[in-house]
Amino acid sequence: MPDDLAEEMRLHMAEPSPDAVEKGMDYGEVDAVMIGADIYGWATRAGSLSDLDRSRLVKAADELQRSMAAFPADARPYYERILRIARLTLDV
Repeated sequence: MPDDLAEEMRLHMAEPSPDAVEKGMDYGEVDAVMIGADIYGWATRAGSLSDLDRSRLVKAADELQRSMAAFPADARPYYERILRIARLTLDV
């Protein structure tokens, strides 16, 4: 796993979920909690994802990208990190 991906994952786990985001709510096309959990789960298997998992990760990342404006402004950096994790995972 590249150092950049590992570092982004470490920082993500050290950061609490944003208070401005309601758990269980959809923001744009994504569930605020599940999008992070799904992408993080795929990232833990970076380099060994099946074609199906890679396509699901691409879809999730695209949905998150399109949904970014729906999140409260102060929560966006948290979700931008999740998006970076997705993109880095796809680069492995």
